[in-house]
Amino acid sequence: MKKILAIVLALALVLGFAGCAKNKNTTETTTSAPADTGNALKIVCTIFPQYDFVRAITKGVKGVELKMLLAPGDESHSYSATLEDISAIDSADLFIYVGGESDAWVAEVLKTASPKKAIALVDLVKTLEESDDGILAAEEEEEEEEGAADEHVWTSLNNAIAITESLKDTICELDADNAETYKANAQAYEKQIADIDAQFTAFFAGVKNKTIVIADRNPFRYFCEEYGIKAIAAFSGCSSNNEIPLAVQNELIKAIKDNNLKYVYVIELNSSNYADSIAAQTGAQKLVLNSCHNLSKADFENGKTYVDMMLENYKTLSASMA
Repeated sequence: MKKILAIVLALALVLGFAGCAKNKNTTETTTSAPADTGNALKIVCTIFPQYDFVRAITKGVKGVELKMLLAPGDESHSYSATLEDISAIDSADLFIYVGGESDAWVAEVLKTASPKKAIALVDLVKTLEESDDGILAAEEEEEEEEGAADEHVWTSLNNAIAITESLKDTICELDADNAETYKANAQAYEKQIADIDAQFTAFFAGVKNKTIVIADRNPFRYFCEEYGIKAIAAFSGCSSNNEIPLAVQNELIKAIKDNNLKYVYVIELNSSNYADSIAAQTGAQKLVLNSCHNLSKADFENGKTYVDMMLENYKTLSASMA
């Protein structure tokens, strides 16, 4: 009873952190064994990237219950934990979250919920500071905490490989009986990611103008650093803004014209109204880039992967920046 009360209190505190959330989230659960398996390895992930990495690592292993807290199609920055979510975290063998400002709620939950192991992605790789370099911040844009890490570490393909490797090691520790399968699965998935990285590296080696304009947030800092891309966007990666002021729209239009760009980009699942407007005023074409933070319900149910989304990005950028 005390544990239940503690979890309820944690939920109340979490909702205080997530007051900007618009809707209660729903969850999707994927199991490779019956849900009532007594000795199931239970893994809970907050958002899609780590969910997909773990799904690849545990492929074909019976007795793994994998749960993603963010509902497919939802915006990750407005996620709000439910009592069911906190209970799932408490009973998990492994809880994986991103870390950083967007996951401030996790610290409160972990004061009462007790998964066997909890891992933050930002602790698995070298992080970059959240920065407004190349970002057109509106006057009302909330100032980022000085020195705060950019959370979108998975947008670097090399980071994705390192994260997958680290998660594999932890899962092997939790379930040594299936370690060889986990290792083989991770190696195969890491090779797929490395192959895409090789394609990007070869392509960008021949690109002279590596400037892109994003009429949206910019969660691609790690990706851009990897290939020497200059991104000019409306807001930083973790901005809470959804509206682009006219002055910022004008700056984006100017950047497109000054750099003789033919395309303007928007992030998957986000509104494209501003990109449409900017495209209409510049003659640029609107294209979608995957930040891979989430995907539509249909794509989730069809088994779309991080690799699939990054391949889409390769096709989009190699066609638009050639």
